[in-house]
Formats: sequence, C-alpha cells, structure tokens
Amino acid sequence: MFTAKLIKGKTYNVMGITFRAGVSQTVPKKLYEYLNENPYFILTQELNNQKDDPINYTESELKGMNKAEHESIISNLGRNPSDFKNADERIAYILKQIDNKGE
Repeated sequence: MFTAKLIKGKTYNVMGITFRAGVSQTVPKKLYEYLNENPYFILTQELNNQKDDPINYTESELKGMNKAEHESIISNLGRNPSDFKNADERIAYILKQIDNKGE
C-alpha cells in the first residue's frame, strides 16, 4: 500500500486526486512513483501480504471520521467532495460505492 501526505500548501490536485494539507491518502503505485521526487509530499510504502484490495469502511467507522477524511475517500473514488452538502451525504455515497464494488 502506498500513501502520500501533502506537507506544503493547502491543496494539490494531480491525476484527478485532490490532496489536502496534513491528510494522508492511499494512492496507486503509478501516482506514488510520480510524486516520489516532489518535496511537497511525504510518501510511505507499507509492505504487507495483502493484495491491493480496496479498503472497506463500516458506517460507524465513517461516522467517526472528520470531513477531510471523507473528502479524501470521495476524491479517491473519483468524485468532487464539494458535490456533497453534509456528512450524511458523504457517508451515504461512500457506502454505496463500497456496496457497488462488492457486487
């Protein structure tokens, strides 16, 4: 699993993903390699025996997250976080996407 965290600036958009300052996001290997020499990011690679399966969140886990974490997940799912008015809409969208990927 590869993660990237923006450490300079407020937001940074690359390859359709919007990063917000101080929020770590899981990124594909291609983006990880692209950002490798970028001083605006801290990158980490976690080695484990799991496949690159998408992470599944429960409703209670999502309710425990803050707005920035919801927005990060929504960006990774390919949507614009500003399309959602409140936490309930963000959580409903994320859960729907998780259900759709499981089918």
